[in-house]
Amino acid sequence: MENRKQAVPTYGEKLLSTLDASYFDNCGVICAQEAWDLVKDEFPATPVVVMVPETMEQSLLEAQIRRAPGGVKTWFGIGGGSACDAAKMAVWLLGGRLILMPSIVSVDAAFTAAVGVRVDHHVRYVGMVYPDYLLIDFDLLRRSPKRLNIAGIGDILSIFTALPDWLLGRDVTGEKYSDQMAAESAALLARLMAGAVEIRDCTNLGLKLISDLYYAEVALCDAHGNSRPEEGSEHYFAYCLESLTHRPYIHGELISMAVVLTGIYQGQDVEPVVRFLDQAGVCWRPDQVEVTRAQIVATLLALPEYLKGETHLPYGIYHHVPTTQERVDDLLVKFYSYV
Repeated sequence: MENRKQAVPTYGEKLLSTLDASYFDNCGVICAQEAWDLVKDEFPATPVVVMVPETMEQSLLEAQIRRAPGGVKTWFGIGGGSACDAAKMAVWLLGGRLILMPSIVSVDAAFTAAVGVRVDHHVRYVGMVYPDYLLIDFDLLRRSPKRLNIAGIGDILSIFTALPDWLLGRDVTGEKYSDQMAAESAALLARLMAGAVEIRDCTNLGLKLISDLYYAEVALCDAHGNSRPEEGSEHYFAYCLESLTHRPYIHGELISMAVVLTGIYQGQDVEPVVRFLDQAGVCWRPDQVEVTRAQIVATLLALPEYLKGETHLPYGIYHHVPTTQERVDDLLVKFYSYV
């Protein structure tokens, strides 16, 4: 791929109609079926292929993509994170242009260049693909479940626990740290928490706020060279849980739960986070996320061994204070007092 830059989101309604006709010449669509059902009647041409990703396991996803008909000039990723990542994978493997049109803003996959996949149920990021256009179509987003759009706060809320982890990494391991980037990241978190009502109501302002914050967060991470300004031990908990249960979750809801849990473990006051989550209407409590107490315990106790294997994950609170049964018991008493 030639050198490209992060796509600036295009905001509006009925945005497919604004694209040059050449993008629909020999095009392919990778989508969530529900999202395709919402836009197929507005699509100005018949795609060469319409593909719903069967899995995000890298080897299986690559095999599915390679079975697609040849000659696709433009790939459209329409749907949630899996559809957008799979469309990026198609361009990375087969070439062509890329248009991303998220139907929900539940994750930041449409805003990142890397492709998020799974390798033996472990999260990995591969490739580097930028779209020609990133279409944030308010009409499409409003026709999707509000719960999934509201969940989009997760990958910004994670700044709450990511920044203390980053400081810890600086102090303990000498990791590169930027006061300016940390301050910019904290400002994004403040903007998020000030927008709870607009986010809850999924207004155009609320949907644009989540998208703008994704764009700014990804730009910060790209400038730093990794996801440190946004990702920390809250994500490590989520990754470990997924590796144990082998099932998907609504990412932003799982991360939101993990932010509260991890924030307590860091010794932070999580009361403002809980108030924000409730005001924004986020489903973050374990029963809503469909995570049992036993699974939380198993994940916390598995984290020390998990982190030994995931050596690419930067230093955080679960490295610094390994979880023991006694610590887990104490953490859960505090955590469930908010639940």
